[in-house]
Amino acid sequence: MPRKILSISEALANPIRRMIVTYLIKFRTLSIGELRGLLGITRSNLFNHVMILSRVGVVRMTKVKRRIYITINDEILVNRLFNP
Repeated sequence: MPRKILSISEALANPIRRMIVTYLIKFRTLSIGELRGLLGITRSNLFNHVMILSRVGVVRMTKVKRRIYITINDEILVNRLFNP
């Protein structure tokens, strides 16, 4: 079993997760389907990456009816940049 990722730097070491963050910085909010289309990966693979980013606080997930939207967590990124 892989070890659990516990830090932002560990989470962002993966290029797919960095791409997710880049798209969210650009578009602010995207649905799982929109992100999947941009990245060209499976829904389950994307969801695993998003869960890791959510666990370390980089993104927030919101469910609206049957859709899941992902938003960048500006607060944690600003706090980590200015208070390392």
